[in-house]
Amino acid sequence: MNKPIISIRKLFNEKNRLRLTVALAVIAVLLIFLSEIIPGSSDKKKVNDSSSTSELSYKQNDLRETEERLGKLLSRIQGAGETSVILSLEGSEEYIYAEDITSERNADETETKEKFQSKLIVSNSSGNREGLIRKVLAPKYNGALVICEGGYDPSVRERLIKAVSAALDLPSSKICVEYSK
Repeated sequence: MNKPIISIRKLFNEKNRLRLTVALAVIAVLLIFLSEIIPGSSDKKKVNDSSSTSELSYKQNDLRETEERLGKLLSRIQGAGETSVILSLEGSEEYIYAEDITSERNADETETKEKFQSKLIVSNSSGNREGLIRKVLAPKYNGALVICEGGYDPSVRERLIKAVSAALDLPSSKICVEYSK
């Protein structure tokens, strides 16, 4: 029984202390390296974060593309000249999920009404469970700023406001037209 105690003392003597420290450091580096190679929950989180970032950049790109397209169309209006458009959005995308059977139960005696609804759940190939999306509602435009060379002319301004109002379903009170030099 004294032999294990003696061998542990030998491990911690001056000569072996440096070897032990180096060995523990190498093991620690190997464990860190292995944790990067072996997929785990942190990798799934990184993938989800990158997908939400790409979705966000896609939405921003979609907004910029709409602004550019609208600017090009508005610049074709007689007297408008070179045109730039900035749009603002209200809220974000809204998801409407498919629902399973809706059932109601009425109790005549106490006149209570209960309603049951449940979301349909779908499992994808990676095993994640998500609600089945029935419809995606895009965010609504909240306002528009149009800057153009001909914005000083009241008739051009009016035609631009009507065009933006028709294209984006915005009231004229939420459309600002300014001129640039």
